[in-house]
Amino acid sequence: MNVKPTIDERRRLVAQSLQVGNPVNNGRELSGHADVRQECQLELSLEDIQPYEHNPRRSTNPQFDDIKESIRTGGLRVPLTVTRRPGDEHYIVEAGGNTRLAALRQLWAETTDPRYARLTVLYRPWRSESHVLTAHLIENEQRGEMSFWDKATGIVALKARLEAEQSKALSLRPLEDALHALGLSVTTATLALYLFATERLSILGEGMPRLSGLDVKTLQPRLNALKRHALARTSLDEDALYAQVFDPVFRRLVGGRSVEGGVRVAKVIEACEEALAVRLKVPAQVLRSTVDDPDRVQATNVPDRPADFTDALGVATAPVDTPWSPFQALARSAGIETYIEENRVHPAGVRLLRPDDLITQDPCRRRAWWWLAALSGGHEDQLQQQTPSARDLLDWLVDPADPSAQAALALLIDRRKAATPKRVAVDEEGV
Repeated sequence: MNVKPTIDERRRLVAQSLQVGNPVNNGRELSGHADVRQECQLELSLEDIQPYEHNPRRSTNPQFDDIKESIRTGGLRVPLTVTRRPGDEHYIVEAGGNTRLAALRQLWAETTDPRYARLTVLYRPWRSESHVLTAHLIENEQRGEMSFWDKATGIVALKARLEAEQSKALSLRPLEDALHALGLSVTTATLALYLFATERLSILGEGMPRLSGLDVKTLQPRLNALKRHALARTSLDEDALYAQVFDPVFRRLVGGRSVEGGVRVAKVIEACEEALAVRLKVPAQVLRSTVDDPDRVQATNVPDRPADFTDALGVATAPVDTPWSPFQALARSAGIETYIEENRVHPAGVRLLRPDDLITQDPCRRRAWWWLAALSGGHEDQLQQQTPSARDLLDWLVDPADPSAQAALALLIDRRKAATPKRVAVDEEGV
């Protein structure tokens, strides 16, 4: 038979329960190289925690002073999350927190207040470099607006991490999918902008912290147009063009202006046009007109087409538009005009040379070559090898900033007109 405890017995049991201590924090007793396999709380010295050295935020957090004051008045309300690489003695902040760690260090140096000397943190086991970099990208974006340049360099660095871990290169579409799986929402168009900025505008990016996405969207199509023009008229490849023509312009502009003042994008474009004009030995205004109106230049540069000529009977005839000029326009805009030849025997009036490494290893040139081959016909043996994905082809054709896409659509319209049967007027009285 169960006997209920008396009131005095209950009081005694409650008193005993209140004397039980808090659960032991085993993390406090870990040795310097202990491998913790699960999340737990640790109490660490401020000196044991280092900032994440690959933090994508390079510029100062605009909210730093507010964060520091908040910690001074109310303490660290949200504990830092830390992790540790295998074999390291120190911990690093794992999911953002570099700004808060910097604020804590400043407060400790200024006050030597013991509450800044030791911290209770959340420890998470090490996963991978890409995981930590992703966590910092997400945290930095949430806690304080990142600059375009910080985002671009951070995403491109994450791309390199993922490629190293997966032992394969990631094109834009697989990269977009991989980033989405990690919790980062970035479109292929934005990824392409980030890659162009970091690959071609690094001098401006480091010297112009305020370089914005709009700045890059303005620069990219103009520099690409200048590039296509230069590649068609010089022996320079793209890397040499930037190294010898554009990069010196970037260095001069950044070096001649204070970082705070920045450089106007219009000035960058103007200076690049002038430098290329000097290299091509043409007036800058002529260069600008040529790049602005390629159709006009195309009409005046039809090879081996006299202003007037005679037919086989010696009868003078009017000049005839070359049937392959739309093909030539696309080839020029993509920098592959040396791969196309006029061929009067071919129904389309053109013949394409077989693609080599310059085309097969460059997605933009390969895409244009495939379009030319598909619309000219007679290249079935090469089409399948060079076929771009449907999504890549569609992204290209609907890009209003890509002159080669505009030339590709113009060629399609021209081919459609050529294939449309012409109406013949019939004289009913003569039937």
